[in-house]
Amino acid sequence: MTDRKPRGASGTPRRRRRVPASFLLGVVVGTVVGVVATLGWYVATREEPLERGELVILSGKDTSSGGPRKELVKLWNVLHPQSPARIREAPVTTDQQHSEMVGIAQAQAAGGDDPDDAVDIYNLDVTFTAEFAAAGYLRPIDEARLAPGHLDAFVPEALDSCRYRGSLWALPFNTDAGLLFYRSDLVTGGAPAAPGEAPRFDWDAIIDRSAALTGAGGATQRPAAGYVGQFGPYEGLTVNGMELLWAGGVDQLVDETENRVVFQRERWERRLRDVAAARRDGLLVGDAFTVPGDEARSLRDFQEGRALFMRNWPVNYRSLAATDTPGHRVPFEVTRLPGPSALGGQNLAIAKQSRQPRAAQALIEFLTREEAQRTLFTVGGFAPTRTDVYADAALRQRFPYLALLGEAVREARVRPRVPHYFQFSRVFREGVRTALEGDGTLPEDFEARLNRALRGG
Repeated sequence: MTDRKPRGASGTPRRRRRVPASFLLGVVVGTVVGVVATLGWYVATREEPLERGELVILSGKDTSSGGPRKELVKLWNVLHPQSPARIREAPVTTDQQHSEMVGIAQAQAAGGDDPDDAVDIYNLDVTFTAEFAAAGYLRPIDEARLAPGHLDAFVPEALDSCRYRGSLWALPFNTDAGLLFYRSDLVTGGAPAAPGEAPRFDWDAIIDRSAALTGAGGATQRPAAGYVGQFGPYEGLTVNGMELLWAGGVDQLVDETENRVVFQRERWERRLRDVAAARRDGLLVGDAFTVPGDEARSLRDFQEGRALFMRNWPVNYRSLAATDTPGHRVPFEVTRLPGPSALGGQNLAIAKQSRQPRAAQALIEFLTREEAQRTLFTVGGFAPTRTDVYADAALRQRFPYLALLGEAVREARVRPRVPHYFQFSRVFREGVRTALEGDGTLPEDFEARLNRALRGG
């Protein structure tokens, strides 16, 4: 099977358009109808029959508008009534998802999970994939059974997060890259960026503008904080901390082949010192620094006018741009972060104990096709995993930030693909937090602690 739609030329309009939330609900129906028409041939071209029976997808809760994941599963069920699927939801935050998913995977591996509720597909955070593969919880993707060209269509960085030790263990369901949201009325005087010329702010510029434009005074009500991000004691701090290091010139955090940290104290502390000093001056991170796992807090701070800049995921663009939802709204634009973003997103993988591996892989392929990826982005704001969606001229005109998002995804870096990533992440963020709460200096034994964590200690 090959993609049969012509690719459009790229183009980005001058002004960012507001997207009413009620409009997005209407898009669900129209998009799904279009997908049905496009994929009507999908079943007929499948060469071998799929196993019968229900498929269970274990996934974090879809908090986007429109619920596109469930809509796509409903469409699969219409096209594949003998192999229907349903989503079994795990907690929202990454840390809680990891705990629950590992517990379920361990139970299945030991034969202790209820066979009538066994998981067939894991929708894994990108940081889980190596761990689940190394632990023997997954079945590799059978690349020979994929449609011709299917793998070639993925954004290379997103597909790379699905590989571990030379094998392909998953396909990317949605990807992600952090963006920098900023108050356009204060930072750039309300002038929209020309197509392809979104301003870039390094950390020096963010700190300087924060010092000049926050606090009391002036004709316009000023934000209380210059910058908010995800700095609570959870995976969000790991992501934000890694992005600070990369922006400071650090190229590699971990040697994945030797499973050891590549620690260069001077480079690691370079940007942490600047940000720690700005935090002491009250310019950065604001209230979000003390809230564990509450990603909505930084969004509210920015949305309600308490921050000048915000680092957040692109899925939040829709709620900020919507005009018919309650709450204060501020004029804003988006651009790329001062340095590379940590690559986010989820990967779809087949549970090793699945009794329907062919059907599970067919469903994963279905959910990662161009039409499904367009639905995930159009309805829910999920960053697409396929280059053809980013190149769609109609989508780029309708959602002007799509081109910028594509650039951010291609520049993003994959967090270390190591079996004990979560131990590493915990130690890493504890050290970064110590540095940001002090003068930017990391703990003396930080390198040794990180290496122990990489070994599972």
